[in-house]
Amino acid sequence: MTRLLDRFAKLGRRLGTFRRVTVVVAEHVEPVAVDAPVSIVPVDEARIEDARAMDSDARIAEFRGFLARGDRGFYAYRDGRVVNRAWVIVGPGSCDLWHGYGRLTIPAGSAYVHYCETAPEARGLGIYPAVLAHVARTLEEEGLRPIRISTTIDNTASQRGIDRAGYRIVRRVAIQIVAGFGIQRSRVLDLEAST
Repeated sequence: MTRLLDRFAKLGRRLGTFRRVTVVVAEHVEPVAVDAPVSIVPVDEARIEDARAMDSDARIAEFRGFLARGDRGFYAYRDGRVVNRAWVIVGPGSCDLWHGYGRLTIPAGSAYVHYCETAPEARGLGIYPAVLAHVARTLEEEGLRPIRISTTIDNTASQRGIDRAGYRIVRRVAIQIVAGFGIQRSRVLDLEAST
């Protein structure tokens, strides 16, 4: 009974959502070296639990799901502890934008970086841009292009890290949420004009 009530409450919150969100999509355009006090390694089943230093049981289960569907993960370690994580979807495929109210298509041969986070105690050390630069370099060496990532227009800290890692904004996606349903409009920017 409690589960059913929880589902109705969640549906009620979703249907009660009215909001406009702008998401910016950036593409990796310039290889850069960003130094940070971390070692960055790929995530496999043996390492997945290491993220418990910063993530809950539910998140770890979600990461297992990412691995099962073929996503690739990267953990950044500092003093033997995970302080940043990033996940990558390799196309063809699609991914959610802003809590599932929008969608982004990921063409074959390209990749999308998602689910990035730096532990609060490790912020401001350049770890986020170092991880993004490392991920782009790794994927591009494998022939994947373009490498994209997104954030909301008001997340200036994330945008700074993305820019510092050699990415440039190529698209703005306006998502209008009306009664819990997302209506998406995308505006592709001229990459040459935005640099």
